[in-house]
Amino acid sequence: MTMFEELYALAASATLTMLISADPKTGRMTINVIPKPKKDLDEPALTKALSLTATPGEFDAEFVGVLKGYREVRQSLTAQAEATQEVLQAAKAASAKKAGEAMTKAAKPAAATPAKNATPEPADDGDEGGEGTVGAQPAAVAPAVGTYDLFG
Repeated sequence: MTMFEELYALAASATLTMLISADPKTGRMTINVIPKPKKDLDEPALTKALSLTATPGEFDAEFVGVLKGYREVRQSLTAQAEATQEVLQAAKAASAKKAGEAMTKAAKPAAATPAKNATPEPADDGDEGGEGTVGAQPAAVAPAVGTYDLFG
């Protein structure tokens, strides 16, 4: 490919800014190709500028090959970044689904099962006070297992 064909291929995936400066003392020039990805991939490597310093003759001989290599690496990075985004989005969706299922499960009322040592409620003997059976004693409360008196 020619230089402009390579630049075109590179510009298909990123907006390019090129800065060119010359140093008359050394006879060399610096070319910076700065991409701004068209897709927001959050991949910092895709915004890494290509910065080259060489003589004009070296640029004539090698610039197209360097651009091609740079473009191919960027394409590989783009593919990797897109694949990573797909994996992260799938994991996010799976996590949201799990959370939704857990919330649904937690919202269902638990089946009421009588406790093993529960004292039965006194039968209603018809007395309007709601006091239960005359002479009924409150159930003794057993101390909780594993409790300690920290202040005694």
